Amino acid sequence: MTRQTSLDTTDANALLRLWRSVFPVPLRPRTEKDRKRFLRSNLILHFRPPAVKEKTLTFTLSWGLGGMAATLVLLQMATGILLKFIYVPTPVDAYASVQTIITQVPFGRLVRNLHHWCANLLVVILMLHMLRVFFTGAFHSPRQFNWIIGLVLFTMVLAANLSGYLLPYDQLAYWAVTVITAMLGYIPGIGGWLHRALGNGAELGPQTLPFFYSMHTAVIPVLLVGLMGFHFWRIRKAGGLVVPRKSSEPMDEMPTRIPVVPHLLVREVSTALVLTATVVVLSIFLDAPLSTPANPGLSPNPVRAPWYFAGLQELLLHVHPAVAVSVIPLLYGDGHHPCPDRG
Repeated sequence: MTRQTSLDTTDANALLRLWRSVFPVPLRPRTEKDRKRFLRSNLILHFRPPAVKEKTLTFTLSWGLGGMAATLVLLQMATGILLKFIYVPTPVDAYASVQTIITQVPFGRLVRNLHHWCANLLVVILMLHMLRVFFTGAFHSPRQFNWIIGLVLFTMVLAANLSGYLLPYDQLAYWAVTVITAMLGYIPGIGGWLHRALGNGAELGPQTLPFFYSMHTAVIPVLLVGLMGFHFWRIRKAGGLVVPRKSSEPMDEMPTRIPVVPHLLVREVSTALVLTATVVVLSIFLDAPLSTPANPGLSPNPVRAPWYFAGLQELLLHVHPAVAVSVIPLLYGDGHHPCPDRG
């Protein structure tokens, strides 16, 4: 009996040591020292400082848009990995594999809908996030470089959406991407090379779909995750969110700071859960569009680009294509604007 008790104690101590090796600090830190250790030992939370300004926790300051964008990226990757098990990236089999996902794979339709609506919602969230950053003056010193990183991230999301738009290889996707690749041909210097690399003259070539698939599932996600981590780290190093203030308000030299855990963490997790639930409900009731198989010999009338490129397509009717594609979009990244008062 004594020996059995000794063995049980040894096993319990071994399990306890294993648990502490995985979680070196309590999962519910109660002291300031434990909170700091918890942040340092957590890979994701390490991008957050131990404490933040109390004013930055006001939801209407940021509307949680940055966290929403990160949540949508994670959902995109999770659903994309599931879709890769069935999808076949060849012009002959792509459309049939999408049909298989929708009709034969359990929850396949839901997963595809989630992937589609998360991609579109991500563009909207990022647009709103960039507007929020702009109107709060968060692109001025010492954050200019992070503004540039944000613009690159937004461009990469558009590239991810465009490359994923072709993958169903239906009429809608085929001709929409044909329009976009034609636009890229007007970029000075590299436009002709891009058009030849992505297509084959006026039509998309057989190498286009595998190329888009590789970019969509490998190259862009790796770059996106790396830049996102760098973006969050730069925000921390710059002192967190910018708090706008009126010119009549005095500068708060010693702002009140409160622990990230649990105050900020609870807010971010709650926002992510609400967003996830909203997208799931949307995906249950609204299906991602899928038209007839791609037919290079029969173009629909009219041929339209995806909605997030519709503005560029419309500009082609009013200004020279080179100006519409390579000059006007760059104006959105211009940071020469008056800086609002900030705290």
